[in-house]
Amino acid sequence: MLRPVKRTRIYENVVAQIQRLIRTKKLCPGDRLPSERELATTLGIGRPSVREALRTLDSMGLVEVRSGQGAFLRNISLNPYLASIRESLSFLLDVREETLLELWEVRQGLEEQIAPLAARRRKQEDIEKLRQLTDEMRSRMASSEVFVRAGIAFHRTLVEAAGNAVLLTVWEAIAGLIEKSQRRIIGMPGQPHEALSKHEALLGAVEAGDAPRAQDAMREHMETEGEHLRAALFNWQRENGRRYGTK
Repeated sequence: MLRPVKRTRIYENVVAQIQRLIRTKKLCPGDRLPSERELATTLGIGRPSVREALRTLDSMGLVEVRSGQGAFLRNISLNPYLASIRESLSFLLDVREETLLELWEVRQGLEEQIAPLAARRRKQEDIEKLRQLTDEMRSRMASSEVFVRAGIAFHRTLVEAAGNAVLLTVWEAIAGLIEKSQRRIIGMPGQPHEALSKHEALLGAVEAGDAPRAQDAMREHMETEGEHLRAALFNWQRENGRRYGTK
């Protein structure tokens, strides 16, 4: 329940109490918060502090203040946070090409966790989708657009099969930059055939439910593509007369 707050940083204390009620499920999406007057009376504070707390909760995406109706708890979504992360990473990439390599290090760690989990938890529909995507990669090798899209969909299917919402959230936050890195390496000699072979090895391990083999296959896949990415960036920078960290 709500309780009177200390007089220091009053509105922040109110925000913390509302957050606690959300975390403990005492407030659920769609619930209407007490009115400003009711909150002020219950908490023993002035209405200006209540309004400041509600504005803060609104800006955090936790509540929606509706004119003439009151404040309601939002159906909390990660999408605004993901969008903010994607925007920040995209900006960083615009000013620092080596961000792609730093991203690759992050992605490699994620993917090596995802693969064994997918092997343990995959369902038959996951296997069927993975097989469909490798078939699409094989048949559309001449189209870099389709090939890259199918490869990324393959990895997204793996993270869905892993059954870990946090991993999926983090993976989706960097998915746009994964696509950018894939477009950099797709033109490397022999890369499409090599990528298809790595995806087929992953499919075999996941279908067999062999977690250690899936992790090894993913590690080899990531290390190989990391080498391709470094070479592609080196070639691009040489052609454009640039080095890492310079304009």
